[in-house]
Amino acid sequence: MANKFTRFLSDFATGLTQPKGIMGNYTHATRLFIDNTMRLAPKTKFNYYVRFEMDPMAVKAANFKSKHAEETGLLVKGVDLPKFSFQMDTLNQYNKKHNVYKRIQYDPVQFTMHDDNQGVISALWALYYGYYIADRNNPTQAFDRDQYRNGDTNNYAFGFDNGSTADFFKSVTIYTMGRRRFVGYTLINPKIQQWTAGGMEYAAGSETAESSMSLQYEAVQYTAGTISQGSPKGFATLHYDTVSSPLGVAGGGTGLLLGEGGVLDGLEAIFGAVGNGSAFESPKSFLGTAIAAVNTYKNIRGLSKDSIINEGVNILTSPGGIQQISNTISGAAGIFFPKNDSANGTTNATPKRTATSNISNSSSFVGNQGGGT
Repeated sequence: MANKFTRFLSDFATGLTQPKGIMGNYTHATRLFIDNTMRLAPKTKFNYYVRFEMDPMAVKAANFKSKHAEETGLLVKGVDLPKFSFQMDTLNQYNKKHNVYKRIQYDPVQFTMHDDNQGVISALWALYYGYYIADRNNPTQAFDRDQYRNGDTNNYAFGFDNGSTADFFKSVTIYTMGRRRFVGYTLINPKIQQWTAGGMEYAAGSETAESSMSLQYEAVQYTAGTISQGSPKGFATLHYDTVSSPLGVAGGGTGLLLGEGGVLDGLEAIFGAVGNGSAFESPKSFLGTAIAAVNTYKNIRGLSKDSIINEGVNILTSPGGIQQISNTISGAAGIFFPKNDSANGTTNATPKRTATSNISNSSSFVGNQGGGT
């Protein structure tokens, strides 16, 4: 009895003075970045969506409006988020410094876009240029210098003498995404400050052509919400594979406890949709949540003690198993958070795969301000 009491006191003292035992890791980054399904983990840069809102009165090419206007945002290769700077004065207040704001400056936002085979991005610029600048729609003889020598100067308009009234772009919104949520940055009354058509080069056999533009704007508005088809506006409605994967919960799931399409992933999706209200936004959303619930219930019934033990052993002994869990909770497939570097004491996120983008051809059109085919 005395020996048991002595061991109890010894273990109790060790627990107080050495709570991690003889081996343990620092959990600061774990508590910050991994807890609560990586709620505070940084977003990935490739997970974004851009939407151009054009004024129908400005875009007169009917073919472009009906077929290609929604595609312009999908062809954005890279984009900056809004940048702000303040002009300030430093005043003396009885020898005490006092900083006051004078004005805010909205710095230009840079866009890089694929120069696609169909010519959607080229047509976007042609329409914009022709809407503001009369030169775009003038015939070649309008630039003949002989007519000016003869005093005939009133037949054509040039430059901004084009009768444009409304803004071509009503707004441009950049959406960043992560963990089934989006944050939107809407540029109000944007105008193109600079357009660059890129360049071509024989030696650049592995590079793709691109165009770029710089947008000036008058203000920024912020939005946030849950990601689904059509939310944010236009998302996943064009050129998206909307059929559920058999590895995902909506497509049946994997029958495992952990990983993408597993039981825990299914429970997170169900309770998340019910908790934030997205399950009740539409009959389709409700049906999708119900299907996920049915599939998750089937997968729970298929679990056994032996299967859970085997799954745990595989995770502990296989890097692929650990990656499977990270794909589920990070919101970005193949991203590990954190990875401690013992050499410099920093914490790094390590990418495990790269994303690729596909550019597909669509029906032809005429990118002319006056109309289309």
